[in-house]
Amino acid sequence: MSDVLTVPEWHEEVKTSLKMVLVVVDMQKLFLTDKKSPWMDKKLISIIPNIEKLIKKLGEQNVIFTRFMPPKNWKDENGSWQTYYKINQKITTSILGTDALDIVDDFLPYIPNSSITSRKKSASIFLAGNFLSKIKKRSVQILIFTGIETDYCVLSSVLDAVHLGYYVIVVMDACASSKKQGQKHARGIFERFPEQLWVITTNDLIKHLQNNAKT
Repeated sequence: MSDVLTVPEWHEEVKTSLKMVLVVVDMQKLFLTDKKSPWMDKKLISIIPNIEKLIKKLGEQNVIFTRFMPPKNWKDENGSWQTYYKINQKITTSILGTDALDIVDDFLPYIPNSSITSRKKSASIFLAGNFLSKIKKRSVQILIFTGIETDYCVLSSVLDAVHLGYYVIVVMDACASSKKQGQKHARGIFERFPEQLWVITTNDLIKHLQNNAKT
């Protein structure tokens, strides 16, 4: 059964020839494979094959990987982020180390030809220094979101993208949450933006791109 919401009018312009970027949010060992990390949840790994399908379809040159980069020490931060990292000291690099911040090995073959946006210390990728400048330089019109977590970093990034005027596609089965109701809650918010945001599955998006590819 299709996971597509009401399709906005602009979907017919979603073609492989248009300026679009696949954003792979925070697919790091910290969340997926590092057993020392208190945030590791192996069920998040299940979305890797779908993300790989999309990378192969869109092309490695049209992919941006983001990384969540906690500080070395909670005292390095200010305000509420200092409180946040004081509570979550086990994921600071002085305790966890830096290897956990690496993208999981499954995506290493794609990284040399892709862009990694680093030092995202909070949820939204638009606070990751050079992300906005990268997509502006490419004259990007459409952002396709995948990764983790659907109801936190993906959600925050999607809302910023909408507010900045980008068309957004969220590939729900290429996103995941460690929270039981995470997907459901995030989707409820996505549904509030039908004119600008398109929720779809991996296979449906690939099929759409194939059917609408410019000849």
